[in-house]
Amino acid sequence: MNTINQLKVSLICTSMSILLTACGGSGGNDPQPVLPVEPTPIVVDYQKLIDETVTDTIPGIVLLVETPDNKFLGSAGVENIADQNPMQSYHTMPTASAGKPMIALLATILADDNLLNLDESISTWLSDDILTQIAHSEVMTLRQLLNHTSGIYNYVDNDDYIHVFLDEPEKLKTDIDFLSLGLNQQAYFKPGEGQKYSNTGYLLAGLILDNVIGEHHSAALRERILVPLGMNATYYRGIEKEQGDFISGYHIDEGETYETKPYLENVAQASAPVVSSVEDMALFLKRVVVDQSFINSDIRNDYFGSESLNGFIGKESLSGNTAYGHSGLTYGYHTQNIYLEEKELSITAFINCSTQPLCENTMDSLVKEVLANELD
Repeated sequence: MNTINQLKVSLICTSMSILLTACGGSGGNDPQPVLPVEPTPIVVDYQKLIDETVTDTIPGIVLLVETPDNKFLGSAGVENIADQNPMQSYHTMPTASAGKPMIALLATILADDNLLNLDESISTWLSDDILTQIAHSEVMTLRQLLNHTSGIYNYVDNDDYIHVFLDEPEKLKTDIDFLSLGLNQQAYFKPGEGQKYSNTGYLLAGLILDNVIGEHHSAALRERILVPLGMNATYYRGIEKEQGDFISGYHIDEGETYETKPYLENVAQASAPVVSSVEDMALFLKRVVVDQSFINSDIRNDYFGSESLNGFIGKESLSGNTAYGHSGLTYGYHTQNIYLEEKELSITAFINCSTQPLCENTMDSLVKEVLANELD
């Protein structure tokens, strides 16, 4: 890669907001809503829309749009440029930060089982060796890691991140391998005194879950969430490689196209945990919002938050609807996952590219057009 700093900006640059964000330079990943409040009435043929969205730089798309009355599940383009294999609607790919809500839900479920306390200091579970390298760790809680109010430095802003990510692609890299990039850094603010998106918080949350469970938290994620919800296409990237395979992803740098899949196959991060399908991602989000039997009221209150307590998933008002969700952007892949409660509308989209700003802008436009059509 020739322009390392430019490429670094586009890797794992995601928003806590359900709305996609522009991510540039040292500005970090602060949510900047881009969707229209009052959509223009239109009628959209979704298959034609995604067919026309595919280009030489956007290889393939999978789109799910579902309400109680209608369902569109379609694909366009290719999942692999070299082989020209058609993209299929069942294909899976790394969902990046769109998987964070699953980690947060697992922590909340374990808290409900009294296996941990979301409001205890992280010193309860982490070693002094780690704690002494984190500003304000003595007053930082697990809840603050999960809802991005800890103030901890975001490790993807470290210039060395791209090297750790790309070097030795055949080696399994887990949370601890990336954590050093977020240590011994100045805090954005003291815990609880602000909100700023930080992937480092989820690395620490992953390590805490490992300590609580006594094994890698992927096992509990499968047992407590994936299996009960019937998310049969979803697995923990890097750790559960035997569970499946995923499509190729692409990034263009200085006119050269790079296939990124080999760099992600052995990376396992709680900040970007799962490989999934659009149907599984939509299923997860819908079930946690509407299914009272899956999570009880205590879990629900912690997970979604309140006026005085930040939740663990994006929640916004959109044209009279309560919209939940999370986007994800990693090296070669872009995900958007949204559920509008009152409309009972699921929108989940995959694009297997990460070139900026093209891929992010394309996802923006795609989701805007779907919303405009569905909210007419």
